[in-house]
Amino acid sequence: MSFRKNFLKFFIIFCFIATSIPLLSFAQTIGQQTVFFVGPEYDYYSRNQVSAVLVYQTNKLNFYIDTSWWNSLTQSLQAQANAQLFYLASYFENYDYPKLVATFGSEAIPGYDGDSRIYILIHPMQSTYLGYTRFEDVLPASASNFSNQHEMVYLNPQILLDQPAQQLGYYLSHEVLHLISFNQKGVFVNSEDERWLSEARSDYLSTFLGYNNVYSGSILEQRVNAIRQNSNFSLLNFTGSGSDYAAAHLLAEYLVEKYGIDILVDSLHSKLTGIASINDALAKNGYSEDFNTIFKNWLIAMVFNDCQMGDKYCFTHPNLKNFRIYPYTNYLPDYGASSMTASNYLNLYGGTWIKITGGKGDLTLTYEFPSDAKFYLPTVIVDQDNKKTIATYSVADGFRGTIKVPDFGRSNTTLYLMPFVVNNSTGATLFKWEVTVGSIASNPLNLAEILTERINQLKAQVASLMAQLQALQQTGAICARFQNDLYYGLMNNSEVKCLQKMLFEKETGIYPSGLITGNYLSLTQEAVRQYQQKYGLPATGYFGPLTRALANQQWFGY
Repeated sequence: MSFRKNFLKFFIIFCFIATSIPLLSFAQTIGQQTVFFVGPEYDYYSRNQVSAVLVYQTNKLNFYIDTSWWNSLTQSLQAQANAQLFYLASYFENYDYPKLVATFGSEAIPGYDGDSRIYILIHPMQSTYLGYTRFEDVLPASASNFSNQHEMVYLNPQILLDQPAQQLGYYLSHEVLHLISFNQKGVFVNSEDERWLSEARSDYLSTFLGYNNVYSGSILEQRVNAIRQNSNFSLLNFTGSGSDYAAAHLLAEYLVEKYGIDILVDSLHSKLTGIASINDALAKNGYSEDFNTIFKNWLIAMVFNDCQMGDKYCFTHPNLKNFRIYPYTNYLPDYGASSMTASNYLNLYGGTWIKITGGKGDLTLTYEFPSDAKFYLPTVIVDQDNKKTIATYSVADGFRGTIKVPDFGRSNTTLYLMPFVVNNSTGATLFKWEVTVGSIASNPLNLAEILTERINQLKAQVASLMAQLQALQQTGAICARFQNDLYYGLMNNSEVKCLQKMLFEKETGIYPSGLITGNYLSLTQEAVRQYQQKYGLPATGYFGPLTRALANQQWFGY
């Protein structure tokens, strides 16, 4: 973008000046101390109040920073934070905010404070959080004892130290859209929107505002990696896990691709919330599909991503063309009669992908849902020519049902199941299924054919695994230079395994357990904090750019 290019020279000059002078501002209140309420569930020290100092002010923004955190930084880190803050304010006001307001509407201007500015409080947070908003803040003190009575967002100071300047605007825009949502939705329903939809809109801003144009290290790449590592999510039971955010983001990508940005905008301005507001927006824009149909199509697109099946079953975003979920595969014996029984717990509007292959003969699959559930069971049958046939079973077919696939393992090679629950009374729903395949006479010719096919299948699996291994090596995921940020909640991650190994082998006493699991949980987070503390970095437990640079230099020499 032209602003970024034109801003570069000034940004370099500012970085030099910032080491010796504070941020400039036209306001007369710079340096004033204020106590704010914060969310103890987000705060690094579990505080509910923070004393902060006003460090920078523009026509639209007031930036406050936790006084104790700010005073703990070295002069050079303060200068870095100052430069990042200046860039963030300039880019947001000139580019991101006008586009947000033009598309979605504005936050309350002014709110109860009579100030048209957005208040931004930067305070240390637990490493899994980069920012948040509080609905209480847009309410008067008479309605909430913990309201700051400002249009207010909260940011983790780590983004000022660990995130590239070009990505900073996304984090602020994400939270500001929540403020806009509070105002726009509050006009009609006097409440917040359902969390999954609010997060879907805000997370999609990374694409809408151009922050995903460079895919490497982008929010989109993070979401893709998260759902590939763990595809267990629920829209209606949104917990804030990496897979929940990933699903919400990818669903938003799909909605905008197929139905336009107005679906997100009009659902925000609807008198309804959540799924009902999406249906309202679809009807307003002349579409006959409802959300359940779209969710079904999206589940199919997530596992196939094949436009030849139809434009509803693929992504067209350049960075999503090769994306797909790899479902758990159930292999049936290649000869003789076979059967298997299994069950899966299904969350409300969650993703479950089941793949069945192998066997020889006519396949019969029986399924059962509890009587209190309303469900859909999309299926895809793949034949020997890779032709895919889609069918969907719903509550209208009864709570027990049967699916038959003739000549399975020969003319029809694979069956995919994607069950999802749209309503139930007990939370997670148990989906029971049993598959049987009839036998084929095992004469020598048939047995030879079966063995040849099996050998070819194993060769294909080996080739696939080797390709995955090569990809991991190319991205530095196998104990080489760290390329990606690592953070609490990552599971079965090869770079995390490398980090654990290096902390144990290279840093005496920092990671005494020596567990090489690939899971970035409390032990690894604490080890990273100790490593950061040992070498004078902010002890956040977040393995970001500053920490990565130091580790790469110390452990790998570059």
